Amino acid sequence: MVNGLGKLLGMSLLGLLLWLPGAAAWADKVVEPLVFAADGSAIAVISLYETDPTTQADAVKSFYKISKSFYKTIPGFYGLALLSSADGARVMELTQWSDQASYETFQTSLASGTGEEDYTKYYEKYASAKGGKGKSNEKEAVSLGEPFLTASFAIDQVVSPPGMVSAIPGTMALVQLSDWATDTPEHQADLLAVAQATLADLPQLYPSPRTAVLLRGIDTTHIALLANWGSVAEFSDLDQVPQLTLATEAEDVSFTTDSHLYQTVKVITPKAEKYGKG
Repeated sequence: MVNGLGKLLGMSLLGLLLWLPGAAAWADKVVEPLVFAADGSAIAVISLYETDPTTQADAVKSFYKISKSFYKTIPGFYGLALLSSADGARVMELTQWSDQASYETFQTSLASGTGEEDYTKYYEKYASAKGGKGKSNEKEAVSLGEPFLTASFAIDQVVSPPGMVSAIPGTMALVQLSDWATDTPEHQADLLAVAQATLADLPQLYPSPRTAVLLRGIDTTHIALLANWGSVAEFSDLDQVPQLTLATEAEDVSFTTDSHLYQTVKVITPKAEKYGKG
């Protein structure tokens, strides 16, 4: 009798949830992560912006509103993550592409209006529709401005614990970007070897990152390491996050180091094709 009553109540509750307005829509609002592609041709592009702590959140919000539909249908686009630095001084735009050619084709079309699709016109049209032109009562948008650094990277290695997806969650993830720049391609290769050894030792750290991605600069002599440390809420003090360093014994290899902590604000993923659509 008790089992039968429990089943009846369970079915009634399920029916109520399905009947409630917006229940299906709520179920679809899953924040997708930025998953790093395992194939060898995928690239990552990092753009860094200087921001003011007092306007950082508004600038990211404005950028996201304009970009969220713009990127979704671009051929070769794998995903975008917007991350705000913990000190409020920076924003990182991290995009992933199927290959370097896809990214270059997009950039060329964006700059010149040529190619298979005129992304510039689409962008202007979308910005006009979402930017509230002619609406004087709208709050003026805060721009991120121009990035002080944009660099393309090949994805050299990706490390995650067994059974976990190599990704940056779509919100509230604590991400460390460590960037090293040297003077020559030969020294970049030396740094890459040291970084590979550092990557192999990361699982021994406590705490250890959920995902670590080693990036090799394609058109620059940069080496970068992205480390997803989980959620900001898991740390009572951000100083507990280990600083990732490269220890090289080569005296002739000089390099600069830049390391910042960021928090994921938004992730944009490609538009999914409808089931059964040819």
